[in-house]
Amino acid sequence: MEILLFDFFINHGSRRVRVRVSGLLIEHDALLLIAHKKRGKVYWLLPGGGMNYGESMTRALEREFREELGVTVNVHDPMFIGDSIDPRGRRHILNVTFRCTYREGEYLLGRDRRLYDFGFFKKEEIPDKLLYPPINSTLVSILNNKKSELYLGSLWLV
Repeated sequence: MEILLFDFFINHGSRRVRVRVSGLLIEHDALLLIAHKKRGKVYWLLPGGGMNYGESMTRALEREFREELGVTVNVHDPMFIGDSIDPRGRRHILNVTFRCTYREGEYLLGRDRRLYDFGFFKKEEIPDKLLYPPINSTLVSILNNKKSELYLGSLWLV
């Protein structure tokens, strides 16, 4: 499924909505997460990132997996979508998550200075992770083979 989004920022005056694509990759009943470290704080995310202008969501996600983890993936159907809207009005991120499968490569942490760690985690480990956006329960449901809502609503961890 190839989805093009040419204007990946939705402008509202000087404010912008950032589109972030992420991948849900499960191997041996464990979910791949990547840790970032910013200002001494470690938090976990699904692998992914922002899109470049003129780049499809699937191409952006393939690029992000290569940059962050050194692997290539097959990008499949969208799993869920959610907004992360800062109540102070500083950020608005539209998160689009796709199901992915591993294709090839060796898992190695990329060079971006924010990248801190990665790993595969079982459903019992997900609830205690500091995860952005806070989709812990959605991920556990998916690992329990339950269907997720397509639109998760507005998500922001205070």
